[in-house]
Amino acid sequence: MTVAAKALEADFQRALACQRDGRLAEAETVYREMLKSVPGHDGINCNLAAVLYGLGRWDAAAEACAAALVATPSMAEAHALLGAIEVARGEPQAAIDSYQRALQTNPEIITVLVGLADLYRARGDLADALDLADRAEALAADRVDVLCTRAGIRQALGETTGAEDDYRRAVAASAGTSGDMAARALTGLAAILTFRGDNAEAAECCRRAFAAEPGHVHAHSTLGVALMGLGQFAEAEAAFTAATELAPEIASTHSNLGAALSDLERPIEALAAYDRALACDPNLAEAHNNRGNVLGDLGRNDEAVAAFDCGLAIDPDFADAHVNRGLALLISGRWSDGWPAFDWRWQTAQMAPFRRDFTAPLWDGRDMPDAMLLIHAEQGLGDSLQFIRYLPMLTGRVGRIIVECQPPLLALLRGVAGYDVLVAAGEPLPDFDVHLPMLSLPGVCRTEVASIPGDTPYLTVPETATVALPEAHGKLKVGLVWAGNPRNPADRRRSTALDRLTPLLDVEGCAFYSLQVGPEAAQITTAGLDDRITDLSPQLTDFAATAAAVAQLDLVISVCTATAHLAGGLATPLWILLSAHADWRWLRDREDTPWYPTARLFRQQSLGDWDELATRVAAALALRVGDGL
Repeated sequence: MTVAAKALEADFQRALACQRDGRLAEAETVYREMLKSVPGHDGINCNLAAVLYGLGRWDAAAEACAAALVATPSMAEAHALLGAIEVARGEPQAAIDSYQRALQTNPEIITVLVGLADLYRARGDLADALDLADRAEALAADRVDVLCTRAGIRQALGETTGAEDDYRRAVAASAGTSGDMAARALTGLAAILTFRGDNAEAAECCRRAFAAEPGHVHAHSTLGVALMGLGQFAEAEAAFTAATELAPEIASTHSNLGAALSDLERPIEALAAYDRALACDPNLAEAHNNRGNVLGDLGRNDEAVAAFDCGLAIDPDFADAHVNRGLALLISGRWSDGWPAFDWRWQTAQMAPFRRDFTAPLWDGRDMPDAMLLIHAEQGLGDSLQFIRYLPMLTGRVGRIIVECQPPLLALLRGVAGYDVLVAAGEPLPDFDVHLPMLSLPGVCRTEVASIPGDTPYLTVPETATVALPEAHGKLKVGLVWAGNPRNPADRRRSTALDRLTPLLDVEGCAFYSLQVGPEAAQITTAGLDDRITDLSPQLTDFAATAAAVAQLDLVISVCTATAHLAGGLATPLWILLSAHADWRWLRDREDTPWYPTARLFRQQSLGDWDELATRVAAALALRVGDGL
C-alpha cells in the first residue's frame, strides 16, 4: 500500500469514528478533504451523504448520493440512502423508485424492505406492503422495526390479532433497551389494546414507553386515549397537553385534547383546541365532528350543523358526523331533515352491539298489507316505553306485527295495543318479512313536533301487578328517581346522587317513595335518609310492578330515565329533571313536552348544577302542596 493510500485509509477510519460518535460536522470535514484527492469515490460520497442526512441537509445529501451513483450506478447502499432522503424531503414516489433500484441489486437490505413497506402502506397498497414486511421478517425475525412495521400493516388490514402478536414480539425483542424503537413497540401495542378496550394495560404500556423514550409524542397521545377509556379525564388532559407541547403541528393531538376538555365540561377550551387542530389540518373530519358536538353543547345549533357539514364534505361516509348532525337537527325541531341522518346510527361503533343481521330487509314505511313486520328494541328501556306508542299508527300498513322487547318490559307491554305477537329478546322469533328498530318508528311515520302521537295513557297497569305503598296520611305521594343506567353514554350528565336532591325532602306535606332500582337505591341508607324515603325497590321486580307503584302516586319526579317514560305513558303527573345538555327528545328551552302532556320539564341553568335545580324544584313542589293539587 502506498503512502498516499495509507493516509487515505487513516482519514477514512477517522471519519468513520467521528460518524459513529455523532461528531457529524467533523466527519463531513474529513470526507470533503478526502474527496479532493479522490473526487469520484463512491464509498466516500455515500458516507458523506449519510453524514449530511444525519445533519438534516437533504439537498446536499442527495447530491452526494448522486455523485456516488455516477461512479457506481448499481450501488445499492446509495440507492437505499437516496430513498431515505426522498422520504425526508416529502417525495414518496421518488423514494419508492430509489428503494426499488436498491432491491434490484440487493434484495435483502432490511432497512429498504421496511422503508418501502411503510411507503406502500401510506399509499394504500397494503398487500404489497405486507409482502415486503414478511420478506424482512423472514430475514430478521426479532428485529423491532421490522415487527412494528408489519404490525402496523396488519392492523390496517384488520388483522388485529396478528398485529398484536407482532407488537408483543417487538416489545419482547426490545426489552431492557431504550430509545425510539422500544417506545414505538410499546405504543403500538397500547394502541391495539385501547381499540379493544383493554385500557389499563394500554396505559401501563405507554408509561413503559416513557421510560424508554421520555419525549415519545405518540406514547403521550395514546396514554390520553387509554385514560379517556378509563374515565380519567383530568389525567387524559395532562397526557394530551404533553403531546401537543412535544408536537404542536400534529392535528390529532389537539383534537384529542379537545375531547378530554369536552368530557371535563369545559366547552370553550375544547372549542379552542379543535380550532387549533383544524389550523394544523383543515381536512381532519373528526375535529369538525367533535367541534360540532361542542357547539351543540353551547346551544349554537346552526353552527354545529355547519361543522358537521364540513366533516361530511371531507368524508361523506363519516357515520358519527351524520348521526350528530341528525341529533342537532332533531333538538332544533327540524325533524324531517333529522330522521334520515339519525338512521346512520347503525354504521357507528357505538351501535355495533345493538346491530341485528337479519336477512329480511328494513321496512321503509311503504304499505305492505300482507307482510309480517318485526319491531325490535334497540337501546334503552325508556326508548321502548316512549316509542311503543307508534304501534296503532301502523294498522293497515302491514299485515301483522311482532314486537320484540327487553324482558323487564314483557309483562307491562302485554297490555299495549297494536301488535299481534310479543316476545322477549333472546326468545325464538317467528318468521317475518321486514323489520324495523324501535327508534326508527318516528322517521318511518314522518313525525314532526306538531304531529307527535301524544295521547296518554297508552300504557296500563297489568291486573296481576301489585305493590303495597305505606299510608301517606293525606300527604302528597311523590315518587323519586335520581339515576339511570350507568352504561348509557350520557349517564354522567343525566344522573345525580340522592343527596343532591335533599331540598325536595324538606318540603312539608309530602310522602316520598323511592322508585330507584339497582345499586343506586342503596344511597337512601348511605345518605342516612331511611326515615324520610320509603324504599320500594324490593317490590319493583319488573316494569309491571313499577307501573303499579307509579299509578298510586300523585307525582313522579325523575331524571331522564326509563321510569320517567313509564310515568308519562301512564299519564301520571311527572316532573323530569334535565341536564343543561338534555337529550334531543326534550327539544330546547321548553318546560313542556308534546310526548307527555302530564309532564313538566325542569332544566339545569348551568351544566352539572343540580343544587340550583333542586332548590327550584323544591320551591315548585312547595307551591303544589300549598295549592292542594
